[in-house]
Amino acid sequence: MAFVACWLLAFVLLALPAQADDRLTVVLVGDTGLNAGGAPVDARGGWKGGRLVTTAEALEEIAPWLQGDVVFANLESVVTDRNDIPAREKMFVFRMHPQGVRGLAAAGINVFSLANNHALDYGTRGAGETLAHVAAVPGLKAWPGLGRTREAAMRPHVFEMRGLKVAVSAVGNAGGGLPAGEGHAGMLQERTDFAEVAARLKDEAADLRILSVHYGREFAPLTDAVDIARFRGAAAGAGATIVAGHHAHVAKGVEISGAHLVAYGLGNFLHLGTQNMARFDICRDFGLLLRVGLARGAAGLAVETVEAVPLKGMHLRVEPMGGEAARLRLEVLNYLGGRLDGGEARGLRFRPQADGSGLWCAAGASDARCAGWEEPEESVREAEIVAACGKDVRRGNF
Repeated sequence: MAFVACWLLAFVLLALPAQADDRLTVVLVGDTGLNAGGAPVDARGGWKGGRLVTTAEALEEIAPWLQGDVVFANLESVVTDRNDIPAREKMFVFRMHPQGVRGLAAAGINVFSLANNHALDYGTRGAGETLAHVAAVPGLKAWPGLGRTREAAMRPHVFEMRGLKVAVSAVGNAGGGLPAGEGHAGMLQERTDFAEVAARLKDEAADLRILSVHYGREFAPLTDAVDIARFRGAAAGAGATIVAGHHAHVAKGVEISGAHLVAYGLGNFLHLGTQNMARFDICRDFGLLLRVGLARGAAGLAVETVEAVPLKGMHLRVEPMGGEAARLRLEVLNYLGGRLDGGEARGLRFRPQADGSGLWCAAGASDARCAGWEEPEESVREAEIVAACGKDVRRGNF
């Protein structure tokens, strides 16, 4: 396994473009957890369908894409090495062993959001376990969104990266979880505390600000006007360079709003507690990995490139889509992006690349891959995409 890891690292170093000192790469992925619902924790890996799955096995195919300066994921699970903490009464409860988090960090993820509707699946004792274990993970830079007090839950996590100050905040839909209060681990509520968390992030002097939001209705790829307005407000008002949304289990459109990148939905990344999304239509059967290339200029960091990687196998062994399957999902993203055009906002359209990813380039981008870049043409399967994305899919009616 060590040999495989070394081979993968060598592959990455050869395959990715060289980075100058004036560039920064941010990788964004969505919901992550390494155990089935209610399954016991095990240091060897997580359980899926009665089989033990190791972290290395689950990440092997996606590892080359998890390389960047800031690599973000939403950790949708309690983290504990104990099996004796009682769960709350919910349909699905998730817990994973700290060794799983260490494996994710070793693969490249160095920022986790802890603000989501599963952070309190095992009550405040479980949340306290999460805080203690995550803080001890080598190489981890930030884990915002959960705290032993309200102030701690709201506080941006700040760190240095290549001479830049990075601040990350997170807020989530606690799913009936306990509010953060003095002396108790908890989290803030996305519906009531969004503006306050965004304002606190704005007050943090930083070169790069990232806001993570766990929100919205499951299985809905179309973003409603209310969420579009508040995400754009957070981007401009809070100075968030990147706003990353997740929770719906499906990918949503991506836009540039002024100088800010807004990803409305990253979908699932790798979560053994989720179903196989391949059962759904072309608007709902893939996850999304984004690689954001930022360049330093006189006005600070600016988004220069965005790579979109459609994902499959997010319930067991995540890997990039390829070929026509990837191309069609990029066309879905382009349709979703087109619905976001308005005012200063422009939905991103991704041109397919040979490796199955899609590339968007800002005007005047200095990245060599952007030479001659043009927006892709409208999909010949536009009618099919519109029909699929317009379906009303809810839990229990599929």
